[in-house]
Amino acid sequence: MVMSLTSIGTINGGKMSSLFDRKYNCPVCQKAFTSKQVKTSAIRAKERKKDFHTIFSGENPTFYGIICCPDCGYAKFENDFKQPLSLKQVEVVKATILKSWKTQDFTMERDLQSAIKVHLIALVNYNVLKERQAIIGKLLLRLAWFYEELGQEDENKKYLTLALNAFLKSYEQEKVDEEEEEKALEVIYLIGELNRQIGNYKEAIRWYESVVRHEFAYKNRLIKGYAKEQWALAAEEYSLSKK
Repeated sequence: MVMSLTSIGTINGGKMSSLFDRKYNCPVCQKAFTSKQVKTSAIRAKERKKDFHTIFSGENPTFYGIICCPDCGYAKFENDFKQPLSLKQVEVVKATILKSWKTQDFTMERDLQSAIKVHLIALVNYNVLKERQAIIGKLLLRLAWFYEELGQEDENKKYLTLALNAFLKSYEQEKVDEEEEEKALEVIYLIGELNRQIGNYKEAIRWYESVVRHEFAYKNRLIKGYAKEQWALAAEEYSLSKK
């Protein structure tokens, strides 16, 4: 997915009582900066949907999951941002992201619109660095959640479909060891759930069944339970779609 970084705007500040500053060092340009995070004590989950989309009262910590360097535009999920890069990776970011970067500051309070913008910047970073499809799928799914919260159905469906395609590529192409099987099971489950959400009910049922019958399903009973519930829902939706 290609997009212009110069078209992704900046944000305004706001109330910060639930936020605090965390220090970061950019592995690309070596600049130090602080970026807001939500205090653990301020996180209030209201609802967790079956695609892991959590609705919060108050500040949404999902908005702050991406760390973006204001000086060079390097942006990734927090844990990935903290990892060192090879010289080749640094050069790739400088030749693509930094080359077209216009200083933008996502280090302060975020809302839905600014969360979308910073996640789109991260998407460019992950794509130019050819990162794992499972991570790209996670990023695309978050964008789908944001558009759902905005009530933009077309954009929501667009990013659900993109996330589904990324998770399918991950399942087909990316090997996992036994320690990662629980995460792999989540990918299989999400392939089913995203198929259901875009109306592919028969395909969804096939993937839910794969979760329930998976040899490592016993390691993740929550996901197995979700798969059973959504399998029944997809079967009902498929039946209704045929009437």
